[in-house]
Amino acid sequence: MTEPSASEQTAARHERTRDLVFGGMMIALGVLAPIAFHAAGWGGAIFLPMHLPVLMAGLLVSWRVALFVGLLTPIVSSALTGMPPPLPTTPIMAVELIVLAVAASLLRRTGMSVWVAAPLAIGARIAIRPVIFLLAVPLLQVEAGFREFVIVTLLQGWPGIVLQILLAPTLVALIEGQRTAHVASSTGEVDPP
Repeated sequence: MTEPSASEQTAARHERTRDLVFGGMMIALGVLAPIAFHAAGWGGAIFLPMHLPVLMAGLLVSWRVALFVGLLTPIVSSALTGMPPPLPTTPIMAVELIVLAVAASLLRRTGMSVWVAAPLAIGARIAIRPVIFLLAVPLLQVEAGFREFVIVTLLQGWPGIVLQILLAPTLVALIEGQRTAHVASSTGEVDPP
């Protein structure tokens, strides 16, 4: 096995730095978006505003950074704004958002398009909800029943799920297009206008 060249090492460092910066931006957006939605009178449980930046992070960054975005976003938001409530909601959301972000990132690393990876990652987040319920009831003394915890929250959050399916891939495709254009122009590979 050969040692990576200096240019390969520089590219890898650049990608790690980009992932960390973008991950930090998505955590900040994950804190600010719910504030904006609540101020506008749009319920967080309906539009799931914290999920959108976490999903975008998963679609754009390494799974390790995505994991931390999913974990830290609800914790930072709860600590700074009180939303979501610290217990039992914050740990439940952290697990859901970790699954969402890591699933999106791993699916993208297989070469899957954002248009396919986003709905599949959302499906993984929905699929993990019954498992979270089974763990949350004894550990966090969640008083909701299975129907309320799994089915009612899914039905209540459908507008947010649709928003994520439509908006996350669109925004990620735009970001990736800008990144590709920037890289190409900085290496001189773009034809002049």
